[in-house]
Amino acid sequence: MSLKRLNHCALILLFGLALPAARADVVTLTDGSRLIGTVERLADGKIILVTEFAGTLEIEQDKIASIETDQPINVGMDSGDRLVGRINWNDTVEHAVVQTAMGGIPVDVERISDVWPRDGKSPEAVAMEQQVAAIREEAAARVGKWTATVEAGLLRKDGNTNSLNARGRAELRHQSTDDLLKFYLSGEYSEESEIRNTAEVKAGAYYEYLITERIFAYGSLDLEYDEFENLDLRAIVSAGGGYYWIKKPEHELNTRGGIGCKHESFMDGFVENTPQAVVGLDYRLDITSWMQFVNSTTWHPTFESVRDYRLVADTALLFPLGGSDIWKLKIGALYEYDPLPRPEFEPLDETYYANILLDIK
Repeated sequence: MSLKRLNHCALILLFGLALPAARADVVTLTDGSRLIGTVERLADGKIILVTEFAGTLEIEQDKIASIETDQPINVGMDSGDRLVGRINWNDTVEHAVVQTAMGGIPVDVERISDVWPRDGKSPEAVAMEQQVAAIREEAAARVGKWTATVEAGLLRKDGNTNSLNARGRAELRHQSTDDLLKFYLSGEYSEESEIRNTAEVKAGAYYEYLITERIFAYGSLDLEYDEFENLDLRAIVSAGGGYYWIKKPEHELNTRGGIGCKHESFMDGFVENTPQAVVGLDYRLDITSWMQFVNSTTWHPTFESVRDYRLVADTALLFPLGGSDIWKLKIGALYEYDPLPRPEFEPLDETYYANILLDIK
């Protein structure tokens, strides 16, 4: 934008920045239209005009034929001087008239650098505040912050059949611009006719470090106990790398791969240690402001047989409760598939759940 255009815009701003209740600045466009409102600011070759009928308007400077303000505003000059007064300008003259307390002062439009409200902050001050805020925000992002989620679901039935199912999960995470650290603990318990039929606990940790904006390295540890699989301990340690194919605040997709070791010890004394690969995918999409889709899928193949692997997939939809940012309803399904299960066990475990989730930010 030329200096002349900048000056023209500044004049427009001068005309409408100090606005009492009865204030009415007038901006006339090159097509003859007249806009009445409050000239708020000049920014990037545009006049910011606040109107009652259409809210805040941004008008390109080259579409403006004249500006008249009815209240004093600040007019900054390229020399560093400042005038305070009402402004009157049209595109047929080189000089605008600033009506100050000392009378009308003609001002070369080319000399006007900026315009702002009489009782407001200058563009330089606003820019400085924005710069300081950006620096603080960047510093805070680098340091990172802790957040937590806690979710729980409970289903109880009394009558002809007495049953109880309870499940919960807690996750603590610290995220900065460079890394991510997560700890989780989850459990499920159920009984029918006072006979326990599910007792399972899982825990783990995950660390991710961004090598570039999209490439990352990670390490993870997952622990599991399942009474009704006779599983005393399953421990999976893995490390590897990954790539963010999509990395936006509202949309994220990454894939990861690595190698690790699986240790399993069962209540009957059987123990197995197996090297394995790890391949995973994590996906999140904010479908709308009130609906979020999440999925995490991990494949654990061993090096012994193409059929010797475990596949774990957790998919869910999250909805806010009552317009709250912290309380949510999480509806999902968890699938755990092992094509070579131990005798007397099914290859597929399916869990469908509806949990209340508390998101602590």
